[in-house]
Amino acid sequence: MDIAELAKEFGGKGISFEEYQGFPAVRLDNEFSTALVSVYGGHVIEFTPVNMEPVLWMSEKSMFADGSPIRGGVPVCFPWFGAAPEGKSGSHGFVRNAMWEVSAAGITPDGGNFVTLYFQADEFELYYTVSAGRQLTLSLEINNKGVADFSFGGALHTYFNVSNAADIMVEDLDGLRYLDTVINEENIQYGPLKIDREIDRIFHTCGSTRIIDPGFNRIIHIDKAGSNSTVVWNPWIDKSRRMPDFGDEEYHTMICVEAARVPKIGDGGVVSSGVPVELRQVIRIEQLN
Repeated sequence: MDIAELAKEFGGKGISFEEYQGFPAVRLDNEFSTALVSVYGGHVIEFTPVNMEPVLWMSEKSMFADGSPIRGGVPVCFPWFGAAPEGKSGSHGFVRNAMWEVSAAGITPDGGNFVTLYFQADEFELYYTVSAGRQLTLSLEINNKGVADFSFGGALHTYFNVSNAADIMVEDLDGLRYLDTVINEENIQYGPLKIDREIDRIFHTCGSTRIIDPGFNRIIHIDKAGSNSTVVWNPWIDKSRRMPDFGDEEYHTMICVEAARVPKIGDGGVVSSGVPVELRQVIRIEQLN
């Protein structure tokens, strides 16, 4: 459908459609926040509560091209996380590089609004509901189209906008085991995680996480379900310079904290026929003072 057709079928109070960087996108507006979701990749581009800094970060160098991932926001990594399995190509799966379909949109009971996007492949189908209001709720429902069990990896690869990465703390990871993929070693986190180097850690946890950001005077609460892995990533100096779709200095203003299923640490997902699996992330903001 083009933008006019989408607006006619799914538009309504606080729900509109626009072109964003060459692709159709859904704008969710209400008294609490505004959000933007690209139909390409099922990609959440923006979530901004009223009178606050944007919660999500987008790279100014992001490539908006068919077949390429968008850098920033919330990419949907599926049906694998990280490097492609044998016989496949592309990191983090292929659904983030493809067009989805809009299947529903409406108002939530708390006065926010939502859009549901749909994607299908030979082995699976996905329903992704993005709800924006007082908080941002992301719900990825995974359905197995076959008879045999379907194994997967994936993540809601959320890029958060921060005042200065060196000044923030990622809390609620104390005492947890993690795989440091920069040096390929297992370790244990002691105290809050501070960003002073390249960070790429996969934590063994099904719990919530907080980003404490004094510069923006806020706490970002990240709750999740259907995930036993939390990935924290910041490319820091050298890696930022190696990535063509990431500005050399942009690492200062972002941090990824991701609800994930990562088979390499024993957290791969399995979907049986007729039994949907959900990967869910809820993001809410609290003022520091």
